[in-house]
Amino acid sequence: MSRMAELEETWTEQSFYDNPLAVWLGEGGTNPLPLDIFTAASIGCCQRVKDIITEDKNACNQKNIGGWTALMYAAYYGHCDTVKLLLGHGASLHLRNHQGCSALMLAAVCGSEAAVEMLIKVGSILETRDCREWTALFHAVHAGQRGSVHTLLRHRANANACERESGMTPLMHAARLGDAGTVEVLLRAGASTTLTNHQGHTAARVAQDAGFSAIAATITQWAAQGPNGPSLLDGPAALEAKLGHSMTPKSRAAAAPSVDNASVQPTDLETLLDQVGLSSYLPVFHEQDVDLQVFLTLTDQDLKECGIQKLGPRRKMTSAIARWHSNAPLRSTVECAYADKLEVEMQELGVKLTHALKALEQAKSMVSQESDLRSVTEGWVVEARKRLHQCYQHARLLSEQVAAVRHCVSLLSAQVGLVQPPLGQPSLIATAMDTLAAQADSLLALTDPNIPRGPKNTSPTKKQQGHVSNYLS
Repeated sequence: MSRMAELEETWTEQSFYDNPLAVWLGEGGTNPLPLDIFTAASIGCCQRVKDIITEDKNACNQKNIGGWTALMYAAYYGHCDTVKLLLGHGASLHLRNHQGCSALMLAAVCGSEAAVEMLIKVGSILETRDCREWTALFHAVHAGQRGSVHTLLRHRANANACERESGMTPLMHAARLGDAGTVEVLLRAGASTTLTNHQGHTAARVAQDAGFSAIAATITQWAAQGPNGPSLLDGPAALEAKLGHSMTPKSRAAAAPSVDNASVQPTDLETLLDQVGLSSYLPVFHEQDVDLQVFLTLTDQDLKECGIQKLGPRRKMTSAIARWHSNAPLRSTVECAYADKLEVEMQELGVKLTHALKALEQAKSMVSQESDLRSVTEGWVVEARKRLHQCYQHARLLSEQVAAVRHCVSLLSAQVGLVQPPLGQPSLIATAMDTLAAQADSLLALTDPNIPRGPKNTSPTKKQQGHVSNYLS
């Protein structure tokens, strides 16, 4: 008891954090293990952080093995005093960990509005994206931190930012998670209800697919009525009462949006031509028995064959056909003209792509044929080399045999005393043997595989051909 009382009297925060690790493991030890700057920042020990920075001024921007800095830990756990201390000693706002998250993103995930406010005021970039292409607003929405979402939006964070991979917006994420409060905050901050993701789904459709019909209805109602629409935070009874009071039959009729005639898909050819201002060409199509169904299949060449020679009307008709198939309105506006131009360019690129693919297939076929021919030729070359080597072996054997015969003939001539030829004329046997030896040497040189053979030495001479034919015969 006396020891415990002594500890209580001498206890201080600094001595608490300076205790060695062995103390917490219940082991004895004499070498203390003080906290590092990352641990001190994560538990908000300002004095320990200050001591470390005093010893090493660069410690506030050092990263641990996960890429985290002391500022990231302090922001993540919402220790505003430690955040202020680190910022005052030059801690960088723009460093990011291995996941690409900055201190502002981590503070948004934690939900510390004071830390988020402090980091924004000292210059944090709101639209910085991490490895998942998320901004701080995405992190706050995903973590359900409504206060962080409100603080970020109040400082003009982009409520309509999109993920590049999926096209999802913060509103779509909140709708998919069923977070009615965050959906309300985003809608009041100006989040668009008409944006679509890469699947073509709006935020209302995302909420409907996730099973949150009430949120989907609120988003749809907000798109029609704006800030005066119902709020999910009011509860089901208040929502029904507000809808019933604000949407009487008379008010529904007054609030119904006007329908543009150009956005209505025509049901006959006359209506379609009238919408694009080409009703004067209707008799031409009547003469050719072309109705709406046939008209929607016509190409520019088909329109020429129908008798429409002017380029302007033909281009308007092909554009109207393209808009019909893409469910686009038949308006004659600058935006539609630009869209039509892009459509024509896409068609031209499609034709070029088709030709390029055909050329590629032909090139592949030619390469395949050349490869097959090369394989056959290489087989022939290997076989020819094999035969040439065999011929060389036979030629060497023949040359050795001729040399042996010449030696035997000379010995026999000396022993039996053959009649000598007239003076100045060679012996018939010697002449025959010399000729045979010369032919054997020519054949040996012709079939020698060590002699290089190229374009300048591809065929034997006439003399060599004669020697070979004599040898073969």
